Amino acid sequence: MTDNSTPQINEKFLLFILGAIQFTHIVDFMIIMPLGDILQRELNINPSEFSVLVSAYPLAAFLSSLFGVFFLDKFDRKKALVIAYTGFILGTASSALVPTTAAPDLNYYLFIGTRVVTGLFGGILGALVLSIVGDVFPLARRGSAMGIVTMAFSLAAVMGVPLSLYLVNQFDGNWHLPFYFVSGLGFFIILLSLFGVPSMRGHLTNQQQRPHPFETIRVAAKSRNQQQALLLMILLILGQFTVIPFITPYMINNVGLTQDEIPLIYLVGGACTVISSPLVGKLVDRFGRKKVFYGMATLSMAPLLLVTHLWPISLYIVLTISGSFFIFISGRMIPANTMLTSVVKPENRGGFMSLNSSGRSLAGGVASLITGAIVTQEFEGAPLEHFGIVGVMACGFTLLAMYLAYRLVEGE
Repeated sequence: MTDNSTPQINEKFLLFILGAIQFTHIVDFMIIMPLGDILQRELNINPSEFSVLVSAYPLAAFLSSLFGVFFLDKFDRKKALVIAYTGFILGTASSALVPTTAAPDLNYYLFIGTRVVTGLFGGILGALVLSIVGDVFPLARRGSAMGIVTMAFSLAAVMGVPLSLYLVNQFDGNWHLPFYFVSGLGFFIILLSLFGVPSMRGHLTNQQQRPHPFETIRVAAKSRNQQQALLLMILLILGQFTVIPFITPYMINNVGLTQDEIPLIYLVGGACTVISSPLVGKLVDRFGRKKVFYGMATLSMAPLLLVTHLWPISLYIVLTISGSFFIFISGRMIPANTMLTSVVKPENRGGFMSLNSSGRSLAGGVASLITGAIVTQEFEGAPLEHFGIVGVMACGFTLLAMYLAYRLVEGE
């Protein structure tokens, strides 16, 4: 059941704040990917080195979210959220301010360092947001709430990323500007969180019954159901982040798009998911989490294959394919996240969600490294090779996730 000790709050305003936090969080993580071609040129790096840069954030997030298992359920959700988000914004600001030397090689390593700092704080934000949604919203309405929070991904794609790329294009490829934009916006959201998020201590009422954090890990290690839930999310992340980081370099070098056309991919894809995410959430509440998940996961495999096998083609066809990619990739995460929150009790949800966030972050970092090891580029500006193999592999991960969803036993 939902934690009934949670005080009365304005649910819509809470979802707005959580969505705003997710918006900046996602823009910060996503913006590296459409900047791939610029970063490879400005930092003088190859696809493999770019994959290391992309993976720095999620691998750091893996460590912090794993550590979060030991403390997230011991604190007021508001206090934990504000501290983690403040650290995240300071890390984002460092990504704008620090890698500004005249040496590209040094900037590359400094940039990796700032992404590690940002990832350490950002790693537990996702766990906290999911825990708060799980605490406040009963399972019967949780799909709709997840749909609204997930819509932050859509808004990041339709507004945050295109605006960031517009700034970069207008200022001669200055890739620091998106991080100034996110950190500046984030400071206002911190103030909003301080005054707009109520104290949330309901999950602390069962402290004496709560197992030690090591027990959370031990139970997850012994519970086949919790193992399947965690592995399900890991496979979904592998099934998308093996593809996403290299979409921009592939579109530019293989399909023939220009850097100025890249924002259209995110603008159109984000606009589609702004509409689709709330609808998917309502479908989850009406028809059930598993049925909707099966449908979204099945439909997601077609754009996964198409995006990784494109040739020089009309921009309109590219936008149609990439739009469907956004819809179904984000659409399958809504029922998956809803299923995940149902396999653990409220008093242990923060720790379990942090464990889940840790696994997802590790998967995101490993996914980028896997693709970096597979995809090659003979010289700067040459077509990327072997990206199609990555698309087939992503579909394989999706099929395995569907099998685990079939075996998952939901609670609440």
